[in-house]
Amino acid sequence: MPTRLPRTRRRAQASRRFTFHYLKDAQGRAAPIVYLQAWTGNRWLYLQAYVDSGASWSVFHADVAQLLGLKLSRMTRRSMALGNGSVIPVWLHRLRVRFAGQEFTVPTGFSDALHVGFNLLGRAGFFDRFVMSFNDRTKTLTVTPLARR
Repeated sequence: MPTRLPRTRRRAQASRRFTFHYLKDAQGRAAPIVYLQAWTGNRWLYLQAYVDSGASWSVFHADVAQLLGLKLSRMTRRSMALGNGSVIPVWLHRLRVRFAGQEFTVPTGFSDALHVGFNLLGRAGFFDRFVMSFNDRTKTLTVTPLARR
């Protein structure tokens, strides 16, 4: 018979918070840039990504796909609209990641046309798993895992 944690224990685990201090972007400004790990097939690779609540999907530069041992030619190609109205090609993949004490799979796009200087961590797969609280005054991002249903 599988054991279940008592209800209070599960609730306590769900309320565990992670605080990420903003890091400097390419222009030297503090920004909600976090570290996460991505699975290469035989090891975990550390990556940085800008947490973007306005991005529907996470998008990483195509070079990251190469570092992960992924081939764009084996992925589905889609067009994605950016906030400025331009459209870029992205190749979609389900990526295994570790973030804020959890390991899970997220839909991720890879593109060589993403010219913002950083990878983007978008809502799909993250914002339905965590509450993200941005505090620009203290330059911190608080991440609270949501209880799994």
